[in-house]
This record gives sequence, C-alpha cells and structure tokens, in this order.
Amino acid sequence: MRLPTIATAMVGVVAFAPAHAAEAPPADLETLQQLLDQLEHLVDNLQNQLDTERQARQKVESTTMIRPVSDGKSLKFQSPGGDFSFQAGGRLDVEAAAYDEDKQDLGDGTDFRRARMYLRGTLARDFDYLFEYEFADTTTRNRGITDAYLRYKGFAPALLTVGNFKMPFGMEQLTSDNTTLFLERGVNDILTPGRGIGAELRSAGTNWSLAGGVFGEKPDGDVDKEGDEGWNVAARGTYAPILTSDAVLHLGAGARRHEPDDSTNALRFRSKPESNVTGVFLVDSGLLANTDHFTSANVELAGLWGPVTFQTEYMRTALNGDEASNDVDFSGWYAQAAWLLTGERRPYKAAEGVFDRVIPNASVGLGGIGAWELAARVSEVDLNDGGIIGGEERNLTLAVNGYLTSNIRVMLNYIRVLELDRPGNAADQDEPSIIGARLHVDF
Repeated sequence: MRLPTIATAMVGVVAFAPAHAAEAPPADLETLQQLLDQLEHLVDNLQNQLDTERQARQKVESTTMIRPVSDGKSLKFQSPGGDFSFQAGGRLDVEAAAYDEDKQDLGDGTDFRRARMYLRGTLARDFDYLFEYEFADTTTRNRGITDAYLRYKGFAPALLTVGNFKMPFGMEQLTSDNTTLFLERGVNDILTPGRGIGAELRSAGTNWSLAGGVFGEKPDGDVDKEGDEGWNVAARGTYAPILTSDAVLHLGAGARRHEPDDSTNALRFRSKPESNVTGVFLVDSGLLANTDHFTSANVELAGLWGPVTFQTEYMRTALNGDEASNDVDFSGWYAQAAWLLTGERRPYKAAEGVFDRVIPNASVGLGGIGAWELAARVSEVDLNDGGIIGGEERNLTLAVNGYLTSNIRVMLNYIRVLELDRPGNAADQDEPSIIGARLHVDF
C-alpha cells in the first residue's frame, strides 16, 4: 500500500471510529475494539513501510555518495569504502636571501622557490595516482613535471609504481620538501639522482623497507635529439632496530648505476651554496666528456630520542671513462641534528625510511604557539680528483623553524661556507655567509 492510501485509510478510520462509538450502545464495546485494532494495524504498517524506505535510502547513499574527508590540512572526496578518491592541493615556498659576499657577487633577492599544484587519488581500490607540476621559474632539476605516476597495490605488501618520481637513493633526497629541516639540502645532494621516468617495486614491514627500480631520464630528456636515452638502476634498503614513539634508530644503504645518454656522453655536477636565490655555483665539475658510466653508493644513520633527531649520510660516486685516465671519484656527506623546543616528536615513517612532518601540540590560531625547533648541519662535497678540479666545499648551516600549524611554517637559516678549495678558479677560497628566510604552506 502506498503512503497516500495508508494516510487516507487512517483518516477514514479515525473519522469513523468516534462517530460509530457515539452511536453504539455501551454493550457494543467489541465493535469499538475491532476498530481500534484496525487503526493500530494500519499505523504499524505505515511505520514498517517508512522504516523499509529509510533503510533502502541509507543503503543507496552509503554505496554511491561521495563524501568530503579532511586530514587537518587538506580536503579530499572519496567513496564510502575508499575505492575511489580525488584530492587537489599544492605547496608554496616564498623566500628571501641576503649575502655577506666574499670574493664573488651573489646578489640579495627574493624568489618563489616552489609553486606546485597536484592531483592525487585512488582508482578501483588498488590503484593510486599522483600528478604534480612545478610552476615556479627555477633552474632546478625539478622544473616542470615533478611527480606523475600510477601505483598498483594489489601485490600487497609490495607496491609497483610506474611513472616519474624520485629514485630510491638517499635519505635526505627522499625526504619531502614539506618536511626538510633546512632551506636546501646539503651540498652533497648533487650526488643523488632525483627523479626519473621508470618502474619501481617496493615493500616494507613494521621496521624495514626495500625498494629498487629501473629508470630513464626526466620528462625533459633528450629524446628529441635522436640519441639513446640514459638509464639508471637504483636500490635502497632501511632497517630500524629501535622503533618506538620516543626512540628510533635508523640504518640504511643505497646503490645506483647510471649510463649517460649517447648524444653528449657527458655529465656535470655543480651546486649552489645551499641557497637558491643566486645563480652562482661555487663548485662545478664542468662537463665530464667521454664518461662511460658511474656507480654510486651511500650509507645512512639516523635516530630520534624524544624531541631530538640526528641524521647523517656518506655517499661516493665512481665515474668510469672510456679510458682509465678518465676515471675519477667524487664524495659527499652531511651530519645534522634538530631539537624541538616545544617537546613534539618528529614521526618516523618506517615504510619509507624517512622522518615525517612535525605536528604542533597546539597550533597558532587554535590557542597555541605552534612548534619551535633549532637545527644545525655540516655538509661537504668533494669534486676534486685526478684532472678534475670541480671544488671541495664544506658548509655550516644553523636554523630556526617555526611550525605554526601542521602545514604552515616559517624558516630562518644562517649558512656559512667554511671552506672552498678550488685552485685556479675565481671561486677558490670564497667563503660567503648567507641569511635566508622562507614562508612555507602546503595543502
């Protein structure tokens, strides 16, 4: 029976019942009771139908409605079971730098270090996707497309990723720019591969991770020059024998082999003085012609004790030329420590073998002062070997970081070039100091 029919019947019974009761003699109580029973039966039927329709509507909504979900810093839309989701976001780094110059002009100024937008989500439960684009006009190797990949989770706990993303090599390199301690990674970072188009297989357990893959060049490679593209094989493993919320001990190692493209058969390693608001490279190997291939290896040690974290890496790159006389070795390292003055703990992601973002105990705007941190780092790279005088640079960096919320932070760095050994070059013994500041927001 449809709702209008039930309602009409109820009205008729209710209207008829009192009139009939008024006409009935007192002895005719049985007839009145029957009418009341009919009315009760109709009400029960109406309630049952309403309950059935409400349950059906809730079932449809639970399986078809897209719902907004927030993680505290961004908003995404997903199906109730999480099989499909969509999220848009980005990051913005606005920075300024002032230089106490020594031998070379560096140029004070401001810049957008990063201005990125991304789209990410899930398809049919087992596929994750991410596309991110860099809009800032920079000269870094991340210009243009940064991440663009599809990841299959159906082999769990293994993950298969295909597209453009970071190769598995280097703890600091694999740490997101959203969570790094300093404005720039150490000068040794030029010995890490960054991103490339390829395929990677990774897996992880409670306290370990293992990843390996094969990669070509970046999206802006040289295929239009009709030369064979360069390629890489990279792998990294991590293990945390101590892993609690208050104590972490991280061990890691990585390896990489690279064969350059055959259009130039040349490589180049160079680095700015841990500040991007300048076009000056203090160390520069120049073009290394006739390089057949190179191999790199690194070791990692990191730890967390309450609000204090420590991290260090050593890496070495051995270049093999077409002739033995062209063989050279480059190396680099860094050691850094940080102390969260407000007592927070920096999370550690065992599945990736890196530290994650700081979440303030009380954010600014919600009655708190945010999280505040002091950090220090010494980094070094050595590009002097054989006939190559690319330079040996050692830097000291001191930092104050303020995490106003989980995704808004202010950063202040003091960078001092402690040593620059590059005989025969204008940069030799150039030891400038730098004050850099940044406002970061990601969403």
